[in-house]
Amino acid sequence: MQNVMLTYEDARALVFGHVKPLEKENRPLAESQGLALSEDILAPHGMPLFDNSAVDGYAVQAADLTEATRKNSVRLEKLGYISAGDTGDEKMGSGQCMQIATGAPLPLGADTVVMKEDIELEESYVRFTQSIRETENVRYQGEDIPEGRTMIPSGTVIGPAQIAVLASFGFAHVPVHRLPKISIVSTGSELVDVEGKPKAGQIRESNRFMLAGMVKQESCELVKISMVPDIPDVLKDDFEEALQADVTLVSGGMSVGDKDYAKPLLKEMGVEEIFWKIKFKPGKPLFFGRRGKTLVFGLPGNPASSYVLFEEFVRPALRKLMGRRILEEALVKATLDVAITKTHKRLHFMRGQLSEKNGEFRVRPLGFQDSHSIGSLVESNALIRVEADSPELPVGSKVLVRPLQNEIA
Repeated sequence: MQNVMLTYEDARALVFGHVKPLEKENRPLAESQGLALSEDILAPHGMPLFDNSAVDGYAVQAADLTEATRKNSVRLEKLGYISAGDTGDEKMGSGQCMQIATGAPLPLGADTVVMKEDIELEESYVRFTQSIRETENVRYQGEDIPEGRTMIPSGTVIGPAQIAVLASFGFAHVPVHRLPKISIVSTGSELVDVEGKPKAGQIRESNRFMLAGMVKQESCELVKISMVPDIPDVLKDDFEEALQADVTLVSGGMSVGDKDYAKPLLKEMGVEEIFWKIKFKPGKPLFFGRRGKTLVFGLPGNPASSYVLFEEFVRPALRKLMGRRILEEALVKATLDVAITKTHKRLHFMRGQLSEKNGEFRVRPLGFQDSHSIGSLVESNALIRVEADSPELPVGSKVLVRPLQNEIA
């Protein structure tokens, strides 16, 4: 347990130090999208499997056409036709050619394919009016992916391109890390459900829906999502169920108010506090702990704070649990279009709008940065890193920016 307020870097190091990739399993190829490979995938054979034609045309020996021109055409004997799916047993020699379909195996003796548009038919012969480079229009065995090559490294997230490669090489099942199971509990007696009508002093609860959406962006399995009032016995029952997941996200109850029961209750239930509070804005009262194999993140009830903390702490932790190689979007360097005149004693990740102009990233901070602001969430597609005790940053300053998965107008 840490009794001091940690820096952002130290807190992240503690989180990542407690996160290990989940167990390995084999999943059917059709169910593998969004999961991370748990081992390197090597090519069991070369691709293409055999020499084949890249076009519809005529298989020839390029040496036969060395002198071919429109005025001095070369006539070759046509032997037959090879279609895609044929065995590839056909043979031909100098002075001969064979019609061939795209993807059909190249006949023995041929080294080049002339496109169908570049020939003239003449009964049982074919007339060629131009020379051609040897190997033109031929896909050679293993030229795309040689046998034994690492096609997809461990930790890669499986997407449509990876699925195409895996299917082409016969991987009906693929080795992956299993998906994390996530619970979300949003706390607060002031909260009403989305369909409810808030009374005086109440607000509609949004954090659990926001956090669930962010979890789903990572293809993780959401096993519980709930909203609970600030009643200790009710909270405790709900927390016990939530703590059966790999990761439990608790929104609210993490500060020092009289009704902030979440943190003391979690500790009472055996959750080890690894740290609480960080030198960071927005979201100083971040809690991180664990009970057994379950990781627990206590997030503030303010939506902007929870959103930013999820991006900087929870999302990369989920990706590490999944065994992914890339844990977060890389920071990019951008030019400020609007000055930052107010800075803080804590590291501040400001919501902003990132764009690209003439090959250069440009960013403007949003004017309203309060931790309860939901307007800043829908209007931002980036987080601007402003160092603690930074001087005013004028227009034109270079800043580090984290792109977000959020489309803005």
